[in-house]
Amino acid sequence: MNKVRYTEWIDSYVEGELDETGRRNFEAELSINRDLAVEYHLEKDLERVLEQEDLLDFKSKCMLAQQEINLSSRKFVKVVQLTRKYWYAAASILLIAMITGGLFLLNPGGYSAEKLFKMYYKSGETIGATRSGNVNMVEALRYFGKNDFKGADALFDEILTNDPNNIAVIYYSGISNIEIKNYPKAIRMFESIITDGDNLYIENAQWYLGLSHLAAGEVKRADEIFQVIASAPDHYYFNDAKSILEKISKSEKSKKFLNNLFFLILPF
Repeated sequence: MNKVRYTEWIDSYVEGELDETGRRNFEAELSINRDLAVEYHLEKDLERVLEQEDLLDFKSKCMLAQQEINLSSRKFVKVVQLTRKYWYAAASILLIAMITGGLFLLNPGGYSAEKLFKMYYKSGETIGATRSGNVNMVEALRYFGKNDFKGADALFDEILTNDPNNIAVIYYSGISNIEIKNYPKAIRMFESIITDGDNLYIENAQWYLGLSHLAAGEVKRADEIFQVIASAPDHYYFNDAKSILEKISKSEKSKKFLNNLFFLILPF
């Protein structure tokens, strides 16, 4: 089982998403798998550390207040305080290095937009477009099936020139452009499907629109789209949207925590 899979498995266990059999299997593996045990305990440590964010904010405010007091102190006191500042700075840097190292051991690179995209995107996923009635469509789907997404998209564009409202072609064009990393075009394709509002591709288009924004590094926009999906329990991607939102939130908390740590040494 690879590193990414451990992360998903641990998250499912910690968040109570596993059934009784799943929990027993996890706990049995945890007792014999050293790598899984290390990553699991680091995950628990991270949770405890993140719970200290309020304390860090309070300490930051106290340090700023202390700095103001020092500015009004006698010159001799300032010299002594300056020496202490450098000592505290060194200690803070060491603390940051230790905790940051722990975070990277827990989840190298964190839940970056790129990592989340790779975790949730399924390459070449299809819905079942018809191969009949259009020679170009047959040829385009043949390219698509052979993972020649650039060639497929060129043919999809030809079809859309004469049939611009063909939702199936627009959808497959969107998927093809994800594959060739042309995310702006993929976003346009999926948005046009959603705007149409009366087709069988809307739920898939919403999901892949969110992933396209994620792949493009537009995490805030992706989060907004996944929030919409997660607010609809009957949505096909409801569970996936909830899962990816939890990871985005965890990643943002980690960033905030590290920012607080760095803020602690700014007065020095």
